[in-house]
Amino acid sequence: MQGIIDDAYNIYAGGNADGGYERMNDAYFGHYEVDGFERNTQSRIGGSRAGNVEVQFSRVKTAMRSGKPNEEVRKEADTLISMLFEDAEKLDPPEMAWTDLAQILQEEFGEAAEMYAAGKVVTAEPKFRKAYARYYGKSKFQDNVAKSLGDSRDEHIVDLYTKAKTMILNRESKPEVVAAITELSQELSRTAVDLTKKQGRAQWWATVVASLLILLREGFEAILIVGAIIAYLRKSGNESNLPTVYKGSFIGILASIVMALILIGLTRFGFESGQGQEVVEGVTMFIAVAVLFYTSNWMISKAESKAWSDYLKGKIQTSVDKRSMFSLAFTCFLAVFREGAEVILFYQAMFSGSDKSGTVSAVVLGMVIAVVLLVFVYKAIILTGKKLPLKPFFYATSILMFIMVVAFVGGGISEFVDAGWILPKVVDGVPTISLLGIYPYAQSLMGQAVALVVVVASLVIGYVLSKRKNEEKSSSK
Repeated sequence: MQGIIDDAYNIYAGGNADGGYERMNDAYFGHYEVDGFERNTQSRIGGSRAGNVEVQFSRVKTAMRSGKPNEEVRKEADTLISMLFEDAEKLDPPEMAWTDLAQILQEEFGEAAEMYAAGKVVTAEPKFRKAYARYYGKSKFQDNVAKSLGDSRDEHIVDLYTKAKTMILNRESKPEVVAAITELSQELSRTAVDLTKKQGRAQWWATVVASLLILLREGFEAILIVGAIIAYLRKSGNESNLPTVYKGSFIGILASIVMALILIGLTRFGFESGQGQEVVEGVTMFIAVAVLFYTSNWMISKAESKAWSDYLKGKIQTSVDKRSMFSLAFTCFLAVFREGAEVILFYQAMFSGSDKSGTVSAVVLGMVIAVVLLVFVYKAIILTGKKLPLKPFFYATSILMFIMVVAFVGGGISEFVDAGWILPKVVDGVPTISLLGIYPYAQSLMGQAVALVVVVASLVIGYVLSKRKNEEKSSSK
């Protein structure tokens, strides 16, 4: 992608700001997203890191759209390129297997030993020294030995190298020098095998954790919302309406699969599906904001109504009207649909990469563990709903949904920024916390501030109205 980003800068520097901006979009949507770089960064390095890279892409595009000086655009572009290289180094396997490097070292050292045994001391020493520097030091072999097997293992290899090199320079006996070189060569071969095993195990478990976090992170919000609604219906004696909620969730799963297949199909036919995906996710988030806000207010109003008082006294079971039931089911649909397609795309990227490295089992194990953990989360929500008194439970559920409203506003605006619909003003010093929808954009922060004011005002107004109703009822008695 460095070439595309450099090309975008050159186009901008040549006076074509719109052309440079479109070329940056090509780098983001046509490569960073479509090639799986973003998904692998999120799953294997972390969601916050992927968010920071997205913000840096926005910085470059904003600088171009705002007509900033070439030097400033170049600085932002270089920062982005540096971040991408850092992530690529973490994601990419070594260019050559450690055992292959050890084999090359063995051959190079063997030739150096033969030169020394033949009396060619002057050529044997540089042959030995350059092979060690190139294939052990500069190839990252040494760094990985120190990190994975410990400094003591690396120090032992360095000591063997220093010993053999000193013996060559001191013109010691040929058998002793050959033996010293052979000892170093054999130690490097054993080290390569040990390093491959150690990193293989570490990579396998890293894949398990990455797979687990994908489903756990993306499924957590959906489970919270769906679980809270199911607990609400059971608590209110409306178990008969549960099938509607299950249907909404199931349709959300089906819609996620269809959306994922459409996006994958568009990518394979050469279309940049990334921008469309960002728009769909942004629109879905704002629909979810409206539905969650309505549902939260409705649940709080029920928590204070005479219907709940009657229910507590055991006189009646509260029934849910059709419009409210549709809102609850639609909320479940949106909760599942919003995360579902992205989860499928993440795992599609992971499975395609795992076919080559033989870690399919690690991906599957991570998914299974995540499902088990999400089931525990769901059970905890249901159990909490049974244990808590009605009024605190419904207030807690409503506040949870209000928090989701604020988070979704920030996330929705961020999706529109990524899609290029909004030109962001980046606020330095603000961290990226995707779970809470917090991004360093002035627009998203202002949107969340407005949403928070509306939510707090809604709670205060609801409390005041409820208190007034209770006072009127008390005075009427």
